[in-house]
Amino acid sequence: MDHHEQEEQKEYMDEPPIEDFLPNEEDQLLKEKQKKRKAFFVKIVAIGLVLAMLVSVNQIWPQVINLPSIKFLQKSKELSKQEDIQLYKEAVVTIQDQYTKGTGFNVSENGFIITNRHVVEDMNPITVIFPQGDILGASIVHMDSVLDLAFLKVEGEDLPFLSLSEPNKWRIQDHIYVIGNPLFHNQIANEGDILEESEKNQLLMISAPIYKGNSGSPVIDKEGKVIGVVYAKMTEDGTGLAIPVEQILENIPENQGVSKGD
Repeated sequence: MDHHEQEEQKEYMDEPPIEDFLPNEEDQLLKEKQKKRKAFFVKIVAIGLVLAMLVSVNQIWPQVINLPSIKFLQKSKELSKQEDIQLYKEAVVTIQDQYTKGTGFNVSENGFIITNRHVVEDMNPITVIFPQGDILGASIVHMDSVLDLAFLKVEGEDLPFLSLSEPNKWRIQDHIYVIGNPLFHNQIANEGDILEESEKNQLLMISAPIYKGNSGSPVIDKEGKVIGVVYAKMTEDGTGLAIPVEQILENIPENQGVSKGD
């Protein structure tokens, strides 16, 4: 064997055996450690994201559910013990589609609903939910863009309803109740007084607290009659604004079986 053949044989003998390329116990342990390390880091990242979300929620939530809203929930719980408030609530409905919700109230045993135009004008389809659980599709009978009123019809029988007051029965400083679906809540009852009537736009100004979602809520007098429908609130002090019953009566469509006082 010459020198060149000896070198080739040496190189061949120096190659590692094939067993060295197969996975062994040490490699398996290394892989397990890597998996555990990866799982640990994923867990840390997930915990970090959860903590970040909690911090964000804690910053936002007090702005949505603040002390005033907690106060109105307490007031609603107190008022809802009264039999008359329980009765009024039966006719106050949730109006919603898949995106938004608002408030309305039924004024006929056959299902004639009053609310605001801005509550329903972009809803499709419009669903009316009674507190007893009835879920009914609604159609728009009439809308008034100037007064921001909307009148809806649902198909039903013997539905609970509220009666509209006769015109000019209310007075400044009369005590009133408002029932609606503010913020993330339903069937919230509150109370206040009629502060005055705005001469500029003939709206009632009421002291009952009004929040987003209260639009379309009935303003109910001490006799249980509707004297107005909540329209908005003043941004300066949160005073509620309501369309008076006189304007509702002037615009309500005929032949709807609506109860107007006694």
